[in-house]
This record gives sequence, C-alpha cells and structure tokens, in this order.
Amino acid sequence: SLAEITYALDTLKAEGFCLMTSYGGRYLGDPAFWPVLEELNRRKAVVSPHQLAAQCCGEIPSGVSVGAIEYAVDTTRTMASLMFHGAAARYPDIKWIFSHSGGVTPFLLSRLHRDETVQKGIKEKLPNGVDYELRKFYYDMAQGNHPGALDALMYIAPVSQFLYGTDYPFRDGAEVNEG
Repeated sequence: SLAEITYALDTLKAEGFCLMTSYGGRYLGDPAFWPVLEELNRRKAVVSPHQLAAQCCGEIPSGVSVGAIEYAVDTTRTMASLMFHGAAARYPDIKWIFSHSGGVTPFLLSRLHRDETVQKGIKEKLPNGVDYELRKFYYDMAQGNHPGALDALMYIAPVSQFLYGTDYPFRDGAEVNEG
C-alpha cells in the first residue's frame, strides 16, 4: 500500500484516494492501518472512504435495500472509528471526504458526545473532542441534500466543508441541484 501511494501520487499524479470504509472487519481508524494513514497524512492526501454493508448487517431483512440504511450507517462507523481510535487527531493533515452528508452522524451526535465523556483515556485519542474533528471533515451532498439532512449537517460543520456530489450513475445531478 505504501508503494502504491508513492506511485499514485508521484508518477500518476493522483489527486486523492478512494478507500473502502473497512477491510476484513476493521474500520479505517484501526491501528492496523496507521502506517498507511501516516503516509497519507505526510502527503496531505485527500481520502474519500466508500461505504459498505458491514459484515454484521448485510443480510438484515428490513424490507429495503442494504444501501438504503446500512451504507449511511457504515459511513458513521468509519468516522467514529477514526475519531475514537485516535487516528483523526493523530493524522490531522488527511483531508477526509465523507459521503451522503456524513451518513447518520448528525443524528447520532449526542451519542458520540456521550461516548466522549465516558470512555477512559479518550483525551489521548480525541484531545480536541468530537465536535472539533467533525468540523474538519468534508461532506459530499450525494443523497444527503434534503432540508433535514442539510440542517443537521450545518449543526456539526461549516458550509465551507460541504462538497457537491451526485452519486452518479446511481443518482443524477438534478436531485442534488434541487436539494
């Protein structure tokens, strides 16, 4: 992975990376990924995690597609992993772009705040707090562009962190433009 980062940036002149939200059941904040995050941080890389259906939840019979619920939740799992494992604070120069207006993160904010107050040793992993890290992240508007989603997102991040995204070919730009 480290050689590929060098090749992608130095030879191919890549502008950023798309990673999956997890690999082998481990989310991106897991210390197993820290050598990769360290290099991405050193390079001030742009990273956009693409969500999956978590191993636990891909077969839940909810009556709707896995993507309708689980992808948004997976985005939030990744964001929480980065913050609560300490990777967001440890590697502050990575520019993270999270899909779908941050998934269900705005809705779960009070729960994240609660975990921030009760976890032992959290100040070492999250020295500036959840709110600080959430304001640094970037958020694309694909499938998260209706008034409720945008109002909730504006509560946790400034508009300067919002990016235009369409989720094409699954959704077109007209939907985002309307939102």
